[in-house]
Amino acid sequence: MGKLEDFIPYKLSVVANRVSQSIGRLFESRFNIQMTEWRIIMALYAYGDLVFNEVVDRTSMDKARVSRAQRRLVDLGLIRAYGDPADRRKVILSLVPEGARICENLLPEAARREAWFLAVLDEHEHRQLDLILDKLMKRSLEL
Repeated sequence: MGKLEDFIPYKLSVVANRVSQSIGRLFESRFNIQMTEWRIIMALYAYGDLVFNEVVDRTSMDKARVSRAQRRLVDLGLIRAYGDPADRRKVILSLVPEGARICENLLPEAARREAWFLAVLDEHEHRQLDLILDKLMKRSLEL
């Protein structure tokens, strides 16, 4: 392996953390929501109502983090959490109109930041990166 900087999981982690922190600062300053909360409302925006465990799976966050973020989002009036009528053990999370409005405001800015970040790649490199990341994401499900 050699130096830590040559270890691919380390590089992936550093890049992901730097990008997430940059986007997170924007979301916190403009909308008073943290990155974990943003990931939840974006999952609900993309997929519609989700059972709590589906949110955990879709966001790849642990249950404790999702639970804390869920409570704060409910307190902020951005999502609704209610018991599943078919199975009271399950909690369904639902985006409310204010939460959807925030998503719609965040998406263009997130797209601008992504475009700026990826502008160092040419079109071929961008396609390759996308393919490689898709493969690695799929492989990571086996971990």
